[in-house]
Amino acid sequence: MENISLSPIVAISEEVNRKAIETGRDFILFQRGEIGFQTPQYIIDALADALRQGLTKYPISGGHIKLKNAIIQKLSSFNNITGLDPDNIVVVHGGQEGLQLVFKLFEGQKAVGFAPVWSCVLENFVPYSRTDFKQVPLEKDFSINYELLEEEIKDAAFLYLNSPHNPTGKIFSKEEVEKIVDICRKYDTYILSDEAYERITFDGNSHFSPMQLDYDNIIAVYTFSKTYAMTGWRLGYLVSRNKKLTSIIKLGDYTQTAGVPTYTQFAGAEALSNTKMEKESVDNFMKEFSVRRDTLYEGLKSIDGIKLPVKPEGAFYIFPDFSEFVPKDISAEERKLFVYHKLLDAGVATVYGSCFGNYFQNNLRFSYSTTNLQQIEEGLNRIRKTLHA
Repeated sequence: MENISLSPIVAISEEVNRKAIETGRDFILFQRGEIGFQTPQYIIDALADALRQGLTKYPISGGHIKLKNAIIQKLSSFNNITGLDPDNIVVVHGGQEGLQLVFKLFEGQKAVGFAPVWSCVLENFVPYSRTDFKQVPLEKDFSINYELLEEEIKDAAFLYLNSPHNPTGKIFSKEEVEKIVDICRKYDTYILSDEAYERITFDGNSHFSPMQLDYDNIIAVYTFSKTYAMTGWRLGYLVSRNKKLTSIIKLGDYTQTAGVPTYTQFAGAEALSNTKMEKESVDNFMKEFSVRRDTLYEGLKSIDGIKLPVKPEGAFYIFPDFSEFVPKDISAEERKLFVYHKLLDAGVATVYGSCFGNYFQNNLRFSYSTTNLQQIEEGLNRIRKTLHA
């Protein structure tokens, strides 16, 4: 437990709050990956109804059948994943608990993941489960080096795959996922598929889940946090065709939390089942996200020296390269934070690249999940003035 750290993104947010109090100035907040919209009212109403029904007793281990049936229907209609029954599903306290349980399942073994990698994997899951985690760097354009991947996969227990990807916004294509699964199948390696941003896709791109392919050793983790602006509700679910895995993970979930409150699960079932309201709320989110993404991307691209290899296809992040602005004559540790501090001094909060692993350390992550258009444009003005003062 002593080896676990709080996410550096939380530490950055606390630093920003402190600076705001000390200086009295406002900050443009690009650092948090939390949807700024409110939870849709139809979901809140479903929770209230469940409470009025008295659904406040101990929950059923692994999840209530009402929610599990709604999940099965959603996986079939949206993800094109069929042939599942309730025993293939475990309801968990947010996607984060689902991921942590899988890491714990393979405790002490080798795992592989693409770098850059979500900071909670490195700061929380890896030390908690004592995982030997090997980072396979994506290329500069965020494409895959399959030779590097296969070399690490050979003796790994599992691969952590996150698509749409935090922090790059990359969507791993159907062809890429098929190649990844082929490599894992060759070595009998499990896949942990983190699909938190499955509904946040742009320009006609769509998310492709490895669960759609013929390979049983896949564990997919989903969350209500991003699609339904339910970050604080802590509701997610884990799916695998391998029922031995789900039965073990259900025991881990019970031991750890004794299950997710039934009233929360009933609200989740309504979130999935009320497809009319779901479409309306997701469409509204995505309309706003599309404008924000385009504005931030084009604005950053217009600033000389900032490198943007590809336009993000999903999630709500942009991960540009600021190498041109990093002095060569300072220490490696100073280089990691140089541009981050420069922008923070200008009132722009981002996340520095070293939060996401050993590679891409001159990149910064920008999240537009809570920033409106006016804030994005002001942030761009500050960045432009600071970098080209």
